[in-house]
Amino acid sequence: MSTNLRDRRRRETSREIQLAALNVALRTGYGAATTEAIAAEAGISPRTFFNYYCNKQAAILGQPPVLDVEAGRWIVTSDGPLIDDISRLLGEMLCEDRPDRGILKRIIQVVDQTPELLAVFRKSMDEMTLALSGLLEARLGRDMAFEARLLAELGTHALSNAVKAWAEGTICSEDDIRAMTRDQLDRVAKLLC
Repeated sequence: MSTNLRDRRRRETSREIQLAALNVALRTGYGAATTEAIAAEAGISPRTFFNYYCNKQAAILGQPPVLDVEAGRWIVTSDGPLIDDISRLLGEMLCEDRPDRGILKRIIQVVDQTPELLAVFRKSMDEMTLALSGLLEARLGRDMAFEARLLAELGTHALSNAVKAWAEGTICSEDDIRAMTRDQLDRVAKLLC
């Protein structure tokens, strides 16, 4: 079995477990969802469940998107408009981790019903903001650290709104996520002028 086939099968199993976790949480509520019930729904043993996820929270939320700082280092030396570069960088991050609309929609439903998951989701967004802020500070200069953080916060919130709109079917394609992110940044910029 090739590594690619093994990796692909592992991703598929991980996604199947996540879908099972979401279905159980939506059906019974997050508090009543157990790893045993999730494993049964996925047709696997509890031991197999723990080979993929450390707990039900991780299974429900899945792997959060991560901004690859090294891959995004181009933004530091880019001379393009900052608004375009932020939108491009955040869009590229999403393209590497192709989101699944059905799973995202279910995640949003469970998170909306479960305040403790909202805090975990927010933490992953904060990590993305911190990575983006570091890149923007390197581009703008250390004396612009506060502004870099504000821009990073705004960018990640715009991305989050666009992903949510895509999951809900408000916008059609993954390319629309980048366009909506940029549009939101542009609208805010115009409000400030």
